[in-house]
Amino acid sequence: MRHIAYSSTAEGLTHEEFASIVEHARAANAERQISGAIAFDGRIVTQIIEGPARQVDELFLTIRRDSRHRGVVLLTRADITESRFDGFGLSRMSPSDLYLISLATEERHGSGDTSLTPLPMDQ
Repeated sequence: MRHIAYSSTAEGLTHEEFASIVEHARAANAERQISGAIAFDGRIVTQIIEGPARQVDELFLTIRRDSRHRGVVLLTRADITESRFDGFGLSRMSPSDLYLISLATEERHGSGDTSLTPLPMDQ
């Protein structure tokens, strides 16, 4: 199982557009057995995605290529034994709550990419 946390800039994205994207993502993520949480403050998107390693890595690489995201920064990528969000799908949270969860994960697994398998960032 894999955990990825990232932040990006989403200039010009309205809260209504964001809500629509989240609803679409919930359905797509459920099919991939991906759960997590997302926050949007009107400019910055921060998200945690957790689930099967291959699906989570593929989703993150897709997000990096998405033109709605600028400056995607990988905060944490770690191999985990269980998801904190299992059964919750994609939860919307405040940026501060998501930050606290990210800190707890970082304390447990370290920051940056601590996974045993490399992520091909050039894709």
